Amino acid sequence: MARAKTKGVGSNLPVPQTDAEAERMVAQLGVLQRDQVAAKARHDASVAALETDHAQAKKASEQQQAAIIDGLAIWASANRERLTGGKTKTVQLPTGTLSWREGRYAVKHGKLKIEDVIVAVRERRIEVAGLLAAAKAERRKDDVEQLTNTLAKLDTFLRPKVELSKDAMLAAREVAETVPGVTVPRGDEEFFVEPLASQIREVV
Repeated sequence: MARAKTKGVGSNLPVPQTDAEAERMVAQLGVLQRDQVAAKARHDASVAALETDHAQAKKASEQQQAAIIDGLAIWASANRERLTGGKTKTVQLPTGTLSWREGRYAVKHGKLKIEDVIVAVRERRIEVAGLLAAAKAERRKDDVEQLTNTLAKLDTFLRPKVELSKDAMLAAREVAETVPGVTVPRGDEEFFVEPLASQIREVV
């Protein structure tokens, strides 16, 4: 149902003068509303089609990029000694850069469930707190400082909702690995390709 906003007297409104005109204007309003709904439907269909086309084009482009990078990685690995002389992890080509980077660290806890790791962190914290108390009692300044730092890092491993914070564990790998069952290995070396924008040409 369409509602009209109240207009001041003297506004230029199409006020019907007869029943027939009122009937015609109601019909006209219906046509406008129908056309608006139809236009919105066409718009939504066009947007959906564009989104679908874009998603397909993006997926195809990403697949092509991945295939190119994988192919370059195979070629570069086979020729790595010649390209780098064993002294660098970066190769500068006229059209861009190839490089190998250290793999990223990732928190691993084997077959342990998150709940088990949380318990292990708590137990490790209690253990460190005990060691800290002993170090304070014996006035071992260096140990007190190190254990206080370790305890602070362990405290960041558990979020207020008692969730495991792997970001904090990554930031303090050496402490995280003292928690039973937890390891923080580095991932495999990664290969990167960085084309030079100034050297990009149409490729046939």
